[in-house]
Amino acid sequence: MSAERPISVDHASFGSGDGLRIRELRESPRRPGRYLLKLSDGRTLVLGVGVLADCGATRVGQQLTVETVARLVHESAVTAMADRALDMLARGRRTRRELERRLLRPPVRRGRSAAPSTEAGGRSARQHDEALDSAADRSAQVREALDRLEASGLLNDADVAEAEAAARLRRGEAPGRVTQVLRRKGVAGRVVDAAVQEAMAEDHFDERAACLAVAQKRARALRALAPDVAQRRLLGFLQRRGYSGAVARDVTREVLASWGASSTEWEGDDESRLADETLD
Repeated sequence: MSAERPISVDHASFGSGDGLRIRELRESPRRPGRYLLKLSDGRTLVLGVGVLADCGATRVGQQLTVETVARLVHESAVTAMADRALDMLARGRRTRRELERRLLRPPVRRGRSAAPSTEAGGRSARQHDEALDSAADRSAQVREALDRLEASGLLNDADVAEAEAAARLRRGEAPGRVTQVLRRKGVAGRVVDAAVQEAMAEDHFDERAACLAVAQKRARALRALAPDVAQRRLLGFLQRRGYSGAVARDVTREVLASWGASSTEWEGDDESRLADETLD
């Protein structure tokens, strides 16, 4: 997790701005490559060396203009968002949509009581407008941070889709299921389709063979059940993995027949019964 919290831009807090100076400037001890810039009004900003150089904010005691302070505050917020996103990426693959959702979550303030309500029973109009402005600022900061990560090559939905598709197919998920998962993660449809097709081609994916392998493994846990219960659970399991009804039914019959269980002919999917079964 990033050591620094994002700082929102509040132009009203700048005052005249002409009196603000750099009180302290040092490299962050918790994040190499980032610098802590402390202003004379007590605020501490977290910035990259490139921004400091562009703004000419490079020495203690230097006086800053209103415009320079505004840019530094904005850059600090965007930098903090980018650092949080990088921390998430370091823990695992993430799409842009997934990072955006996480970064847009309002910060949790623990140990504080709720703000007192107005006589009307809620926030005042001014508080409501300020909350909207804050949300808009945060959304813009997140977009800018993610744009920078994409431009640098550190964030790429196509790479995530390719890796996820290959991994999920090898775990026994059907192509349709993989496609649904990736689209829910916010990957564009054409990117998803290309990634799934490429993964299938590389591994010479065969849906029935994959379904059979998954079913045989799952069936080991079902041998103690009554045949009709084992049939329903195995069929439901395979369909939730994304395998078509025809393939799932055919494989279920084959697997159960291999250990002597009687098989039941299905005319169609029994959704009401499958919905009651345990997922996995």
